[in-house]
Amino acid sequence: MQLLPTLPWLVKILVSLVLIILTNSLLKRLSLAMALGSLALALFAGHTPAQMLAITGNQIFNVKHLNFLLVIALVYWLSHQMSASGLMQDLVKLIQGRLSQRDSFLVLPMLIGLLPVPAGALFSAPLVDSCDQEKKLRPELKSAINFWFRHPWEYCSPMYPAPLLAMEIAALSLLQFLWVGLPLALISLVAGYLLLRQVPAQGRSCQSPQPGFFRQLLALITPILIVVSAYIIYQLIPAAIRWDNNYFPISLGVIGGILWLQRARPLPIAQWRPILFQKKILTLALQMSMIRVYGAFIETKLPDGSSLVANFSAELTSYGIPVILMVMLIPFVSALATGLAVGYIGASFPIIISLLGPSPSFAALLAHLVLAQGFGMIGVMLSPVHVCHLVSNEYFETELSHSTRLLLAPSALVLLGSILLYLLYSLVF
Repeated sequence: MQLLPTLPWLVKILVSLVLIILTNSLLKRLSLAMALGSLALALFAGHTPAQMLAITGNQIFNVKHLNFLLVIALVYWLSHQMSASGLMQDLVKLIQGRLSQRDSFLVLPMLIGLLPVPAGALFSAPLVDSCDQEKKLRPELKSAINFWFRHPWEYCSPMYPAPLLAMEIAALSLLQFLWVGLPLALISLVAGYLLLRQVPAQGRSCQSPQPGFFRQLLALITPILIVVSAYIIYQLIPAAIRWDNNYFPISLGVIGGILWLQRARPLPIAQWRPILFQKKILTLALQMSMIRVYGAFIETKLPDGSSLVANFSAELTSYGIPVILMVMLIPFVSALATGLAVGYIGASFPIIISLLGPSPSFAALLAHLVLAQGFGMIGVMLSPVHVCHLVSNEYFETELSHSTRLLLAPSALVLLGSILLYLLYSLVF
């Protein structure tokens, strides 16, 4: 039996999100907050206790999710190994020998952002923190910068699963989809300047460029290149014989990076022990599991067999909301609720394309997709359940509300850019 069955789904989703935010703010227990948000969604949907347990169990105890948790642990270990071995400090020093402090804050998270790694902000956070050697910058600013500049790639890069899924749903080639994602990625970079301008352009005296810069850079980012190479090579294996699990090649790549670094810069067992056995890894695993459970209750069919997002879309239609507003609202709310680019694309893009009618023109498809992609990605960036944002805040020991507040202005610029691109594409194509 549904709780408050007459309440619109838009309100139900927002209530669950507010519950998560308030619980986390008051109790500082993200796992508990996510569990309560999931319970609220389950009660609104009318799931029985047995169904709730089944949905939760199927989400947590499946191979892909366990592989996801393994990737988080491996990334955590590799990032700490890079720090303990001195590689991270050498990389920061090399980058800062060529760039100002402000530019270093931009380049380092973008470099790590090439990796389609879950909770990858945990990887780049120590690099960003190392740029602030005097520890004068606010933790929430460093967290926001680390988070924001990791994600321009996700608007358009085929390294990420979300753009690939969008291309598949919309039946677009990579070149065609770049008209959607690439301008948004560039707008995101420009908008991020609102964060970077709070960092001194010359935080320290400029060092003279070191000889053999690119050779040294290549050596220092070899662990990262191993991960990227493993992912790319795995994608080249025919789908018929490849395990459909994108976390698997990342796991292999990170293990390869760990082994390479251990050979290049060996750490004794005494240094490995505190790296491997940290309570924070278990905390992150529990948090990530609860976040995935919340997403599962968004994505799972309701007891009557209908889709939550489809019901939400039907409500908007019944209210007489124009298609253009639905194209903005459906991805944004879906993204806000799931915190996943794949989540909002999978849930909302089929609905959006169906709203355009049979056989929409390329111009109409492009214009509406750029609007949906812009609003969807900003929903992801502002979501209280986005894994990267949460682990970044965890590393810098800052509150979600504090770092989110800093993201509002650049997010508004991306939304404005999406609307302008929609108008431009409607006129040009």
